[in-house]
Amino acid sequence: MRVNYHTHTNRCGHANGEDEQYVKAAIEAGFEVLGFSDHVPFENVHAPLDRMDFDQLEGYVESILDLKKKYADQIEIKLGFEIEYYPEQNDYYKKLRRFCDYLILGQHYRDLGAYGYDNYNDDEDLKVYTRQLVEGMRSGVVDIVAHPEYFMLGRNRWNAACEEAAHAIAKTASETGIPLEINLNGIRFGKRDYNGLSAYPYPFLPFWEIVSNYPVKVLYGLDAHQPMTLFERQRIDLFKDELEKFGLRIDLNYRF
Repeated sequence: MRVNYHTHTNRCGHANGEDEQYVKAAIEAGFEVLGFSDHVPFENVHAPLDRMDFDQLEGYVESILDLKKKYADQIEIKLGFEIEYYPEQNDYYKKLRRFCDYLILGQHYRDLGAYGYDNYNDDEDLKVYTRQLVEGMRSGVVDIVAHPEYFMLGRNRWNAACEEAAHAIAKTASETGIPLEINLNGIRFGKRDYNGLSAYPYPFLPFWEIVSNYPVKVLYGLDAHQPMTLFERQRIDLFKDELEKFGLRIDLNYRF
């Protein structure tokens, strides 16, 4: 694993460390590409534990661009954002794309008003979640889908609705060429009981078994919320054997 496109900063309110510390850690850990993708701010939205405020946007961009220049001879740094897909925000996302390198789609909330899929989601919620990911991948503004099985945080079993969602997400990813991220940060929640199946909410292996039936691009993401996370590539070892059995096409050096 030589690249990580999923890196946060302390501006989001639930990450620690200075921007330059992430860069230094990535260099020491042997990364060739480090992408910053902090949670996108929205005008008139104040959510200090979820995302930066809108007035922090300029400082975030300036900091990452300065680091990109400073460390250009040691590592490639990319400027990005992690977004939720809401169609009414399309113009805003397109404006971001004019000066950032990429957008990651990480659908945490059903609505901008903080209906969290991690708190609980039923089959109807899951249909909305799936539609948001599908529309996001087809929107032309998204480059990567983060933790596509994030919905498992708010469920206590894997059922037919989950299987249907996995097929729809994988099918759209294969048709659009948008890579899906195996997010290695789900281990922080520990294993949960899913109606007799002990598993991490993500990476959730039954989801990825379905994905493996489609010609989908797949990459790992550390979803770093502190610089030292960039040294924890051994997290891959928790899932490597099972994922290889599925025959997933995991690109350890994905570039775009």
